[in-house]
Amino acid sequence: MFNHRFVIFIIFWALALGALWWNWQSPKGESLYAGQSGISSTRLTQNLNGSWNQYSTLRQAWTTESERSQGKNNQSFLTKGSVLTLPSSERFSIATKRLKIPGEWSSRTMLLTFNGVQGHANVYLNGISSSQKIGEFEGSGGADELEILPKAFNYGEDNILLVELTGSVGQRATFFGSAWPKSGYIKGNIRMDAVVETTIMPPQVTVDWIEATAQITLTTNLLHRGFSQEGPWTVYGVISDGSAGLSEQTLTVHPQESADRQPVTLIFTIPDARRWTMEDPFLYQLHLTVTNSKGDLDDLALPLGLRTISFESGKWVLNGKIIPIIGEGLTPQEEYRLRNSGDLESWLISERQKGKNLVYFIGQLPDEIWLQTADRVGMGLWAELPVELIPSKRLPQPEVFQKIISEKMLHPSLWAWTVGKGLDSDDLAETYLRQAEKVVQPNLAFALKLPPIVSTGLAEQSLYIQGTTIQGVGGRVTVDTPSSVDFRWAEERIFAGTWAAFMVFLAWMNIRSVTWRYKEIGEKKPKRRLRSAWLWNGLFVFARMGMLAGLLTSGLFRIPMHVSPWFSHLWPRIQLLQAQSPWLIWAMFLVLFILIRMLQVGVVAPHLPGVPHEVGLIYWLERRYRWSVFIAIGWALVPWGFSYYVPVLGYVLLVGLFMPIRIRDIHRIGGHYRLFLGVPGIIAASLLVWAIFYSADWIFLWNMLRPLAEPMITQFMEMW
Repeated sequence: MFNHRFVIFIIFWALALGALWWNWQSPKGESLYAGQSGISSTRLTQNLNGSWNQYSTLRQAWTTESERSQGKNNQSFLTKGSVLTLPSSERFSIATKRLKIPGEWSSRTMLLTFNGVQGHANVYLNGISSSQKIGEFEGSGGADELEILPKAFNYGEDNILLVELTGSVGQRATFFGSAWPKSGYIKGNIRMDAVVETTIMPPQVTVDWIEATAQITLTTNLLHRGFSQEGPWTVYGVISDGSAGLSEQTLTVHPQESADRQPVTLIFTIPDARRWTMEDPFLYQLHLTVTNSKGDLDDLALPLGLRTISFESGKWVLNGKIIPIIGEGLTPQEEYRLRNSGDLESWLISERQKGKNLVYFIGQLPDEIWLQTADRVGMGLWAELPVELIPSKRLPQPEVFQKIISEKMLHPSLWAWTVGKGLDSDDLAETYLRQAEKVVQPNLAFALKLPPIVSTGLAEQSLYIQGTTIQGVGGRVTVDTPSSVDFRWAEERIFAGTWAAFMVFLAWMNIRSVTWRYKEIGEKKPKRRLRSAWLWNGLFVFARMGMLAGLLTSGLFRIPMHVSPWFSHLWPRIQLLQAQSPWLIWAMFLVLFILIRMLQVGVVAPHLPGVPHEVGLIYWLERRYRWSVFIAIGWALVPWGFSYYVPVLGYVLLVGLFMPIRIRDIHRIGGHYRLFLGVPGIIAASLLVWAIFYSADWIFLWNMLRPLAEPMITQFMEMW
């Protein structure tokens, strides 16, 4: 079995895989403008946005960047990496940046903040050993902060920051999700802050109204980062209208033993408060400072909009006034385009002029730059938590999103959240939705469903996807900008037609060739006509395997990336495969199918009468597959609008239809056909194990399709 031909094809397959790896491409993204959440006048800040370098492994990244920091820039094209601009919509595995830290920062603690990370991040500084790992976190699109001690830096010299991203929890938990590809995104601002021992954290704000008077309750924390506490601390807050302070509060916080974090609550009262409305998006200014007896000071400044938003009897109510929702769904691709161009404000204004009053962010969290711009323009935003098409057993605890929600709720433009999309309707999903509704209060919580199912934990706040519109929202939200990305196999039409013509020619030549028998497989001195018949048989084997490889490649490139425009990209591994050369994928499948056929026949040949040569046996068996020329013609018609499933199902049907004839052929020569089922059986068992591993996903798929399938089954039964 393992003769030189088999070895040759193994080499060919290795070469095909090597060529695929050599030419591996990651889908290109776009650099993105990003906003910054809090503004401080006392923190020393270094913006880390801009040019980074990306690599495939940590070792490659550290070695190359270490050489470059020493002035060695003669790396080979295999190790030099490539340039990446962050923040970006491009996936990456390893990104590095060399930075210098001023000596005057050495007396302060450093805070490294990443915004908009999607993936599990491991962050290293000046090395890749465990001792040089400064932290890790699970990024879900919010702000993630790492504290770095001053002694970790080389002052006045290059410091090498390395970020490793792997698949996020959400990517792994999604319907048929996995940890591959081991990459992620950074779509938000990246910065390094040097801070004093005690810092004030971004606050949470709630507003209670007594007629026209607004009572603003601000809750925050003092975070002590030193070994000794230099208290007491004075916390001062003031709310102004941009020209004068309207309300201020001062609070003294005393040290507590073993307390690294101390809560602070400030209450402000503003008579005749000015509400944030779409027509008049007025923003107050909130400024917070904390000082101690040593003169250390930390501060935060942020805009503050005062409004009320609720959902009553199926209607949206803003500041006590019912507003009919006319919304625009924003796909990730369109959001990337707008952030890359920097035209956010002009786009929002144009949407307002069209009568739109809300923008729905599909499959993503709005960056701070969107929230800040919408606050100024007077546009409502609707965000999603990263919980879509997840089997109930893998649903997260809603509390993990509390930090993200608190960050975004500071903006008056953020009106609502979708806490779950395309979930099941069982008890686990119902419990999750009820808990999530409490987490996002006082903002509105909704659940997006596929075809209407029976019930939901959010009652009237269940919305149903109908094409490009969501229904049951007190208005309408539509998607006018569907995804423009098309990963189709561009040359498939020409190639499939050519291949079909090739198979028609081979089928004709096989029909014209001499008919030969099983006992002639081992012929030592075959005549010319027999050699000619073997040639055409062998070419037909190659052509049929090429056709199967073409069908599989065509199917791979026809997998839709979105169930509908309301769902973000769910399967990054498919997107990654579709970014590769279809010719290399076809070649890899072609050689793989030939190897499987050789292996199948090679296992059987020693147990057949006369111990026939494996290649000759393959040629002899191929005469029962000449009908595959019709499948090739069907494949050639697919790019012209013929259903892809017709040739695929036709091939499966004809294989089953001709199986009794193939079994009879083997029995006639005195063999047993069950031996031919060994290799396919192993492959089928492997697929079964894979399917069992995803049993929760199959159950989820059945529950999702059942509302559509049951009426069809009922109608079919009534017909009979």
